[in-house]
Amino acid sequence: MLFVFLFRIGLLYFWWSLEEGWEGGYIPPSKVLKNTIRDYSVIALAVCLKIINDWRRQRQLNRQLRQAKAEVELQLLKAQLHPHFLFNTLNNIYGLSLQQSDKVPDSIIRLSKILDYLVYYSQKEEIALNKEVELIRNYIALEQLRYGKKLQLAAELPEVDEGVKASPLLLLPFVENAFKHGAKGEDGRWWIKMRLQMANSRLIFSIENSKSPSSGQEENGGIGLKNIRERLALLYPRRHRLTIDDAESVFSVRLEVSLKQA
Repeated sequence: MLFVFLFRIGLLYFWWSLEEGWEGGYIPPSKVLKNTIRDYSVIALAVCLKIINDWRRQRQLNRQLRQAKAEVELQLLKAQLHPHFLFNTLNNIYGLSLQQSDKVPDSIIRLSKILDYLVYYSQKEEIALNKEVELIRNYIALEQLRYGKKLQLAAELPEVDEGVKASPLLLLPFVENAFKHGAKGEDGRWWIKMRLQMANSRLIFSIENSKSPSSGQEENGGIGLKNIRERLALLYPRRHRLTIDDAESVFSVRLEVSLKQA
């Protein structure tokens, strides 16, 4: 900037001497000030335009990176969900078929609906929240086949307005984490409680499970609580609140998200 200023003063002296005569090298201060302000205004405008252009390009790049990262993390969640759950469920259905249980047809339908969700709906950017609620109902019904009376389950999953939209696999990771890492507490009981509420367009989902006092469920990570936090931060920046409490014998999660409503 100093070089530009000195160069501009030199040019001003040169042109002034040609137009007005040298007159002892004197240039009116108003002339110097006017030309300096004009030159620096042009430079400032050019700099501002360059900064704005760089900011827009960086913003677009960041948005593309966030979308790519969210898609990768979603694929990781799906990959972690499939193997052990599908293996256990198929084993359970096979065992029921050997017993000629009347639960077999219903179990197969529930499993097919879960697979349909994972193959088709999980690829979408947003889906009706009711689809996720139905997914959780089917998931816990199949898990109850596995654990039976060993597990005390209380689930409040009411119907949600069809116009409420959410990202796929928003809630299921917390449910699967409770089943996968829950255990008998100090009283010898294993239980899971979950509740879904809607307040206008705000989703409130809470889930808690008993655990062994010696286990650290959050440290174990379930299907990746760290990935879940990062995904929420990408999908719902400043629009969600996630609270995780890893107490001695109870592990609890509370998620609040402001969702879109058609």
